[in-house]
Amino acid sequence: MVDALDALRLGIEREKGAHKFYSDAAQKVTNEASRSMFNWLAGEEQGHIRVLEKAQQAVQSKKGWPGEQECRDSGDLSQPVEKAEFPKLAEAKAEVKEDVPEMEILSRAIADERDAMYFYTELGEGISDPEGKKMMKTLAAIEKGHLELLEEEYEWLRRSRQTFTIHRFTLPGKS
Repeated sequence: MVDALDALRLGIEREKGAHKFYSDAAQKVTNEASRSMFNWLAGEEQGHIRVLEKAQQAVQSKKGWPGEQECRDSGDLSQPVEKAEFPKLAEAKAEVKEDVPEMEILSRAIADERDAMYFYTELGEGISDPEGKKMMKTLAAIEKGHLELLEEEYEWLRRSRQTFTIHRFTLPGKS
């Protein structure tokens, strides 16, 4: 079994790194749709930090893990991104040009999200508390959604050199 507090501390540090990465990425890109996506992802990671910090406090005080619905209601957890939200790749129409700065950022983000998904999956397998296990499974699913979004975005950019936008990035109050 994994020590829950050590796992939560590690998770918080990972999420802080992801938040910084996406915040920095949003500042580096010139495309407004890319900026919106990276800002949205930074916000997602900030929510994960709050969830993990709440869990850390609860575990330390022996109150048990916060429930998933409580974390969703507070806005700290979103629903996982679904592939149905993406535009169809067939809609990507443009001749392939030189690389754009987003490609390098997306490559790293894809690797990081894949690592995060596996991290939470493995962590969940080692936690005995049912709520803790459920929370790790939820975080793994959200990270999987981020991974799929970034992979799709990478392929979209590779084909069209334009960033797509899904409503989550542009509609206020939606997540």
